[in-house]
Amino acid sequence: MPRWHRGRVVLMGDAAWCLTLYSGMGASSGIAGGELLGTMLQRHGDDLPAALDAWEARMRPFIGHQQDTILSMRRLFTPDDRREQLLRTGMLRLMRAPGIGRAMSKIMAKDMQAKNLDVAAA
Repeated sequence: MPRWHRGRVVLMGDAAWCLTLYSGMGASSGIAGGELLGTMLQRHGDDLPAALDAWEARMRPFIGHQQDTILSMRRLFTPDDRREQLLRTGMLRLMRAPGIGRAMSKIMAKDMQAKNLDVAAA
């Protein structure tokens, strides 16, 4: 959607950005959006348009990142073809290998840190 608010009406969570099961961030992003909205309303006092613009400007990059990772995460849950199935199987086997598993865990942990950024912290 080009905008998540108009006037005093705000769309949030699945109504606005509709993250899928594959992102694993649907409920979390809805809660973060509500918390950030409350913060922005408090910071901007009676200036509702400024509060809503600030809220959306802060949420869009966070939600954009979540939406960008959906396709790659979908491949882990539901491989589309034989190639994706083999890739998933290979990755899961590598994760169990002693040295490689630790290295891959570190790489995935960095991605999870980016995924779990506190969008409402300021």
